[in-house]
Amino acid sequence: MSSFRRSGQCVLRQVRARAVAGKASRPAKPTGAAQADPRARSFEERGFEAARDRRRLRPYWPPPEGEGLELPGGRKQVQVLTAKSDVDGALEAQLAFLTRGGHRLFYLNEEELAELEKLAPRISEYFELWEEKAKEAAESEDSKRLHKELQQRPLE
Repeated sequence: MSSFRRSGQCVLRQVRARAVAGKASRPAKPTGAAQADPRARSFEERGFEAARDRRRLRPYWPPPEGEGLELPGGRKQVQVLTAKSDVDGALEAQLAFLTRGGHRLFYLNEEELAELEKLAPRISEYFELWEEKAKEAAESEDSKRLHKELQQRPLE
C-alpha cells in the first residue's frame, strides 16, 4: 500500500472517531411532537415587536378625511380623497365611488372627471334614444300579439 493511501486512511479514522465522540457529547435534539413549532406563538410572545400582531387603530380604508355623499338609492356614496397620481405618483384630488361599507368601486381624477362631463350629454342622448327604441319595440310587440289573437278568434 502506498504511504499516501495509508495516511488517508489514518485521517479518515481520526475524523470518524471525532464524529462519534461529538455525537456522544451533544444532547439529543427533540424530534416529532416533542419539538415545539416556533410559529405556534405570535411574534409578540417570542419577543418581537411586529405590526401585524397588533390591530390597527383605525381601518385602512376609507380614510377618515371626510364624510361621503350618499347617492340616490342609498347603496353607494361619493367622496373626494387625496390619492397618488397614476402618472407621477404625486398626491392629487380624486373623486372616489364607494359602497356603503367603504369598498372602492372606482375613482376619477380631475382630468378624467372633465372628460366624463364632456361625454355626459352624449350619454344622456343615447339613453333617451334607447328608451324610445325600447318603447317602439314594446308597442310593435303588443300590436303583433293583438293581431295574432284577432286572427285566431273564430267569427261568430
